[in-house]
Amino acid sequence: MKKSPINRPQSLAATVAERLKEAILRREIALGEPLSEEKIAVAMDVSRTPVREALTLLQMQGLINILPRRGSIVFKPDAEELHALVDYRLHLELMVGRLAMERAPDATHAGLRVAIAMMDAARVADDSLAYAEADTKFHNTFFENAGNPFFVEAFDIASGRLAALRAHLSAQLSLHRHTTYAEHVAIADAIAARDAAELERLLKIHIGAMEPNYSNALAALDEGA
Repeated sequence: MKKSPINRPQSLAATVAERLKEAILRREIALGEPLSEEKIAVAMDVSRTPVREALTLLQMQGLINILPRRGSIVFKPDAEELHALVDYRLHLELMVGRLAMERAPDATHAGLRVAIAMMDAARVADDSLAYAEADTKFHNTFFENAGNPFFVEAFDIASGRLAALRAHLSAQLSLHRHTTYAEHVAIADAIAARDAAELERLLKIHIGAMEPNYSNALAALDEGA
C-alpha cells in the first residue's frame, strides 16, 4: 500500500486549549484566576465537553490546575514550585545551550539576534508584553537548535508556565529589563565567540536571578490585587 498521509483537522478541544493558552499569555486571564467551564463554553460557542477536554490538555502543560470539587484555576506558583521551576529550567537550558552552540552555532546566534531585535523594538515602544514574547523566543532558540526534538518535548513541561510568568510579571519586572537585556546580548555574544565557559557563567547568572525577581514580582502582584 502506498504511503498516503491523512490530514486530520485539529480537534475542537485542541482549538479551545490554544485559545485559552493565548488568552493567558496575552494577560487576558490572570494567574490564579478561577475558570468557569460554562462561561468559556458560552464565550467560544461550544459545548462544555471540549472545554473540559481543553482544560485537561492545559493541565498537562502545567498552565491549569484542576482541583477536586473546586474547579479549574490558572496556575500561580508558590515559593516551592517557583524554586523547582527555576532549578529545572537552569539545568536543562545549561545543557541545551551548550549543545546548540556545538551543533548549530550560526543558526543559534542568528535566532538569538532576531529575538534581541524584537526586544529592541519592544523597548522603544515600551511594550512589556512584546518584550516578554521576545524573551521567550530568545530562550526557545537554544532548544530549536540543540539537534534533538526530545529536548523540546522535555522543555514543554515548563515552557508554558515560564512564558505565562514572563507575560504577567513583565510590568512588575520593568526595573530589571535593562539588566536582563544586557544579559541577553552578552549571551548572544558568547555564542558568537563559541565560548562555552562564558555561556555557562552567563546563563547561571541570568536564570538564577529569575527566582528572586519573580518571587518579588508575584508578591507585588498580590499586593496590587
